[in-house]
Amino acid sequence: MRGSLLRWVAALVVLHPGLAMAQWSLRLALEAPLHTHVFLVDGPTTSTSIADTFQPGVDLLGGYAVLDTLSIDLEFQTGLFATGSGYARTRTTIGPGMTYDPHFPLYARVAVPIQVESGVVVFLGLGGGWKFIDLGFFRAYFELSVDLALGGNGVKLGSHSVNAALGIWFRM
Repeated sequence: MRGSLLRWVAALVVLHPGLAMAQWSLRLALEAPLHTHVFLVDGPTTSTSIADTFQPGVDLLGGYAVLDTLSIDLEFQTGLFATGSGYARTRTTIGPGMTYDPHFPLYARVAVPIQVESGVVVFLGLGGGWKFIDLGFFRAYFELSVDLALGGNGVKLGSHSVNAALGIWFRM
């Protein structure tokens, strides 16, 4: 029985190479800032952590593989809510990126998320993750990332946010 199941799976991969060489991907994650430090041009410097406020957000990312291990991405992220008085949810961002995804449980990302809500701020996003479930077409992952502010509406260079995400990843 076991041998016939393995032959069936091998035949499926050979007859349908799109499962092994997926070009499109879609990721959905729940992400939250662990630590945020903001330098304002005309205001106070603020620093918060997840112990001060929990600010979960939804991260939706679509990708197209230009090589077997490299994809061009488009990311949309918006905050859901914030706990604690005086805190606001994470602002909406959208932007391009790239993911290096070798045939290994770890991957790396670089992105340029642009805040499009409550003023425009451009960030450089650097991150990496661990695919703890990898079935080829379906993955579950944990990711850590750092968003570094490059400038924008009243925010100075040096502002940053360290984030953690847990999500699912479909390859089509």
